Amino acid sequence: KVAIGSRLRMLTDKVTEDAANIYQLYNIDMQPKWFPVFYSLSQGEEKTITELAKKIGHSHPSVSKIIGEMLKKGYVKESKDKEDGRRNVISLTDAGMQVAYKIKDQLIDVDAAIEELSAQTQNKLWEAIGEWEFLLEQKTLLRRVMEKKK
Repeated sequence: KVAIGSRLRMLTDKVTEDAANIYQLYNIDMQPKWFPVFYSLSQGEEKTITELAKKIGHSHPSVSKIIGEMLKKGYVKESKDKEDGRRNVISLTDAGMQVAYKIKDQLIDVDAAIEELSAQTQNKLWEAIGEWEFLLEQKTLLRRVMEKKK
């Protein structure tokens, strides 16, 4: 149990490696780390980096870096907010919209594979992750260990 961080990292590494290979399988030119930002933008309206970070649960610097990489790829564009010219908003370009269209079959297949995998398990991973996230927001692991320290 004390190696939870290592176990989660190993699982994340496996899933991320598979995700990269799945993108190749479907001829989608995307990095797995871009997906949360890309998917959020593909759902419609433009968003600020702060809004994206909040929506996907990443830090502002992390989302900013991903946006920079996606800008270089030509998948997103940055423009002034029409309502508040002080704010910059991010949206998909035509190339990004083409990827959003092209990726639909992949998302359906990945969803089906995850459902199949989940059906073969005794524990519900999504619910467990949600519970851990909630509990750690209430009190960090560090705080919990500090309370146990003799």
